[in-house]
Amino acid sequence: MYLTIGITLPDDLRDALLALQNHFQDKSWEPASFLFLPLCTLGEVTQPLTLEELDHALHGLRLKEPASFVPDGFDVFTRRDRITLELRVRSPSLDHLSVKSLSAAKRAGVRNARICAPLSIPLATISAVPPEDVSAWIQLHHQTVFTTSSISEITLFRSWKNRETTLFTPEANYLFAPPGSFV
Repeated sequence: MYLTIGITLPDDLRDALLALQNHFQDKSWEPASFLFLPLCTLGEVTQPLTLEELDHALHGLRLKEPASFVPDGFDVFTRRDRITLELRVRSPSLDHLSVKSLSAAKRAGVRNARICAPLSIPLATISAVPPEDVSAWIQLHHQTVFTTSSISEITLFRSWKNRETTLFTPEANYLFAPPGSFV
């Protein structure tokens, strides 16, 4: 199975992003099938011992406090052979957590693990959308205000790809800090 370590979005942010996906102009905008913040991709992991070691390693991740989650505007990225519209996330603690997650996965024996940088939430594939339409959408929605959240757990996602889309399924959640909020 193909695994990704990421963050399940807070409900208010997920709802706001789903509402924004409804403002895509036509079918050339391909909305992401599952909204989450990927921290690192682990690739295909099938060895039972590696999966068990990965589970133990992710249970052992710790930060002193929950991580801040600060949405920081929309941007366009090139991912392999696709152009995507994504919401950037600014958070030194989540950057640190992604590095710790990657290190834990490599210690567990995952060979093809790689970090997802910069941190961003994929909203849509826009490869077939004219650049002026993308620019107009970003200008229209650039002032969208998102609240800062605190995150205290990461999620291991399993995915598989069919012809139309990549499907993500949450497999397990791992608490890395005591739940709470920042003052």
